[in-house]
Amino acid sequence: MSAPTVIAQISDPHIRIGRGDKQAAAALAAAVRKIVELGTPPDAVLVSGDLSEDGSPRTYERVRELLGPLEHPVFVMAGNHDDREALREYFMLPGGSTGGVGEPFRYTAQIGGLRLVACDSTIPGRGEGSLSGEHRAWIDFQLAADPVTPVLLAMHHPPFDVGIRRLDVDYGMPATDRAALADLLARNPQVLRVTSGHVHRVCAGTLGGCTAVTAASTDRQMPLAFGDFPLIGVDEPPSLLLHALLEPNGEPAPPAMVTQSVGI
Repeated sequence: MSAPTVIAQISDPHIRIGRGDKQAAAALAAAVRKIVELGTPPDAVLVSGDLSEDGSPRTYERVRELLGPLEHPVFVMAGNHDDREALREYFMLPGGSTGGVGEPFRYTAQIGGLRLVACDSTIPGRGEGSLSGEHRAWIDFQLAADPVTPVLLAMHHPPFDVGIRRLDVDYGMPATDRAALADLLARNPQVLRVTSGHVHRVCAGTLGGCTAVTAASTDRQMPLAFGDFPLIGVDEPPSLLLHALLEPNGEPAPPAMVTQSVGI
């Protein structure tokens, strides 16, 4: 059995300068140390959005410093708190491109035996997300370009309800977008996992027959409560996700993906 392809995912560090900066920075530094100390080093690290609290250039400079100990390739994504243009100044897209001004922050990358397809679900200046027809057409095009290689599809906003009303209704993704993505996933079985951040809690659901998950924040988590409650961060142990592409062991079978939550 060959070694798995492993992607470590951290999310929503919300680095800020000033009030609360020490806590958020220390939390991200702890996540980085955890990744460095893992017994099985990942092939890459994905930071799934909200790197910054306010989108200021100083916060991205600080994030880059805090991620510095990682020797693995690092891929970042835009979240609703991020500023795409400031993000481009400090984190290039795969291949060394920064993308065009005003364009979505999205890309694909080959990582071992796995393709990462990172879609930008943000709406500049807004908290909620979107996978409009143009976004879905981009995803469809990327998947059609290679219908065989297993895919990890990533976006900041989860394309399923997590049961926290304000996140689902006020800061989530339209039901029409989620339904259209479900149809797209049903046509593309090479997508083995959809992963997101945004909700500051580990959640799992299904969409178009594909398992979809969210990563916790490296900093503070959302309340564990179903229904309509204030979005006030709570002090709970943070975690990161490990997505591992496992080759079949023995009997002929397609590759499978397992996602593990690891405490920080």
